[in-house]
Amino acid sequence: MINDFSIAPGVRETASEDGAVLLDIEQGICFSLNPVGLRIWELLKQRRSLDEIADALGLEFPVSRSQLLSDATEFVAALEAKHLIRRPGRALPKRPWFSRIFPHRKGRFSAQ
Repeated sequence: MINDFSIAPGVRETASEDGAVLLDIEQGICFSLNPVGLRIWELLKQRRSLDEIADALGLEFPVSRSQLLSDATEFVAALEAKHLIRRPGRALPKRPWFSRIFPHRKGRFSAQ
């Protein structure tokens, strides 16, 4: 089964041995990943399903498959809640970047 998530187009990543930092340039948010989170992220980019992710992690970590599946599902839900990954047809409404920087300002440049 193919993963039905896609990486949000504005997300950039910087990886290291300690994990990664994801930057969503559209939302202006950062999200840090530990090495396990980075591994899940890499598998998501390969369009792997949650079952495939749990299987891959099971080869790398001495944790039960049910726990890996539960943890991966929770992690993917967190990524979706932060809009770093998206299901098809669920795009964020476009807002100008300055409305995210100055959300309290109202005027001709604010999103209505």
